[in-house]
Amino acid sequence: MEADLVEVLEEGIKAIMPDCMEEGVSNTLCKLYDEITLFNPAYGLVNAQGRDLVVKHILDCLAPAPIMKDATASLGKINAADLGSGAGLPGLVLASAFPKWNISLVERMGRRAGFLRNTCAVMGLPKNVQIVQKDLSEVQYKYNVITFRAFRQFKDIVFDLDRILEPNGKVFAYKSSDENVQEELDCLDELLPGVFTAKTVQYYVPFSCSKRQLLILHKQGETN
Repeated sequence: MEADLVEVLEEGIKAIMPDCMEEGVSNTLCKLYDEITLFNPAYGLVNAQGRDLVVKHILDCLAPAPIMKDATASLGKINAADLGSGAGLPGLVLASAFPKWNISLVERMGRRAGFLRNTCAVMGLPKNVQIVQKDLSEVQYKYNVITFRAFRQFKDIVFDLDRILEPNGKVFAYKSSDENVQEELDCLDELLPGVFTAKTVQYYVPFSCSKRQLLILHKQGETN
């Protein structure tokens, strides 16, 4: 990773989660950048390189981490699934920021699943990061946190989300400001009325003027 990009990454991390600098997250995310850059031409992981890859993808994935930390404080041990993990965005970024989370990177495509396995090893991530090479419809395990970014629309996954998310669990969906989130939420209420409550939280990405928002779904607890 070029020195000027390392500086951008480190300044971004300091602005988002200052404590992460003491935990070596910068070094880990530099390795993620290098692996994506190396394999991107062959695998088509992201449509970005250089500064855009750092800001629009890696820092964008990290930026709402403080929001997630606060929202999951009451859940205890975190068993998370990152759906359609692809280049490990946001899954590998969140695994770096939250080393105590147990994270499954769900990716159905064989080459991308192989990329994730190799990149986990290169990044030196702990064994609590697993690669699940399956389509979402095939996943059987239950999680209390689900994340995804640039994944399918709610109308296509809502029943699977309900199926694999534990009661009181959280879904964190990365969204741009111009996406019609309300339309997706209306679909959610129509297909599974009363199952989820929802809110959106704006977040800021260092070195970017783009408006971003995190859609947070909370699954209602079981009633006796």
